[in-house]
Amino acid sequence: MRWLLAAAVLLASSVSACGGDDRQPSPPPQPAQADVPTIEPPDKTALSTTVQRVVDVRTVQLSDGEEVTVKGLAAPDECWADAATTFARTMLLDKPVEPTATGSLRLADGTDYAVLAVELGMVRSEAADDRTLREAEESASTKRLGRWGPPCVKPSAPAPAPVVPRPTTTTTPAAPQPVTGCSVEYRVTHTWPGGFRTDVTLRNTGTTDVTGWTLQWRFANGQTVTEMWNATAKQSGQDVSAIAMPYNQAIPRGESVLMGFTAGSGGTNSAPRAFTLNGHACTLV
Repeated sequence: MRWLLAAAVLLASSVSACGGDDRQPSPPPQPAQADVPTIEPPDKTALSTTVQRVVDVRTVQLSDGEEVTVKGLAAPDECWADAATTFARTMLLDKPVEPTATGSLRLADGTDYAVLAVELGMVRSEAADDRTLREAEESASTKRLGRWGPPCVKPSAPAPAPVVPRPTTTTTPAAPQPVTGCSVEYRVTHTWPGGFRTDVTLRNTGTTDVTGWTLQWRFANGQTVTEMWNATAKQSGQDVSAIAMPYNQAIPRGESVLMGFTAGSGGTNSAPRAFTLNGHACTLV
């Protein structure tokens, strides 16, 4: 009987030594998950560098004293140099910017300055391997914007009519022709908390050339224009006027002008419902 008791004790000790209790093994440690980066919208307060001087459309001096030539932009064409410099001053002078890895400048709303300058026809692109700049130049050329239109590119003149002698008479100069047709395409291209950027394409769809123009519209939600390019802005309450610059006074029949602006806005940003060109109602595209 004693040997049976000894055998039972020995068997119990063996089971205990082999881990035969009812405790569960601890789970293996799990690998830590990688952090997911959070992308924040551009914050204009984060841009501490400003433009102190504009040399030309592609060359500026920053607030730290460094002179920067924006990469990808060709030297300005003589026929459009003054207009391009005026554009650069409007967009950059005393404004916060950030140099980018591609050699351009990022504006406070996140816009790439080099792309914007080429897209609006202010300057050619010299970066043949940059697809974005190449497409921007093709767009400006197709729309005949900036240096792709008059006076840099003159429209082909029709064959001269035969001269018929007429008696000499005294005539008074003809009055400017009224606008006979126009269309407007209003497109918001960028938005950020409290503001937005817009391109406005104004086309002369009438039968006469436009010489000198003012485009007018009314905002519905208290939007306020902060800066405008290719036109001079005037705003009174909700009513806004965009007045032609000295270099784009004329809009030939069938041609268009691209202008744009940045503006402040609240939670609602409705597009204007009506535009007039020199008092003539335009069609919305």
